[in-house]
Amino acid sequence: MCSIQLAMAGLSIVSSIQEYNSKKAVAAAQERANEQTRRNSDQAYLYDLSKIDSEAVSASREKALANFKNTQDANKKLAQNLNLNAGNPDKIIQDIAGTHDMAFLDVTKDYETDVTRLYGKTKEAYAAQQRRYNSIAPVVMPSRTGLFLNVATAAAKGYQAHTAANSAINYDGATSMAEYQSNPTGYSGSR
Repeated sequence: MCSIQLAMAGLSIVSSIQEYNSKKAVAAAQERANEQTRRNSDQAYLYDLSKIDSEAVSASREKALANFKNTQDANKKLAQNLNLNAGNPDKIIQDIAGTHDMAFLDVTKDYETDVTRLYGKTKEAYAAQQRRYNSIAPVVMPSRTGLFLNVATAAAKGYQAHTAANSAINYDGATSMAEYQSNPTGYSGSR
């Protein structure tokens, strides 16, 4: 016959197992969510790098276009001044070349500024990815040893409570279950 104490121990054991399974399911769901967060972070980082690379290509094109335009303007001015016989040809070439060199240096300075800015953006993108990675909370899986200890404790408490309850029962004046079982029709001993 099952006592209330044993039923309570069984309920406690089942409750411990269910709690363990529930914590395990929550931990697995959190692990999946963390993995998706990592994937999203990687995708955002790659998007940032792609955007930075396209800006770098655009800056290179702008530099090449500005250099080409400056060269064409210098050649045009040189040809016009030489055709007009506007003075000493060596001085005309030196003047136009100096202007062209300054324009070239301005374009190069602007390009290097863009490259430096893009390098900073690359560092910022990587730092943002690291911040996203560091914000992911670690997952703590429930302890199987803890489950076993909870089950064993509940079983021991249930057994102890059952034994205590059975020893406290008065079996027609018998002091123990063994004494009652030896004479179930009634206790005939003296007290």
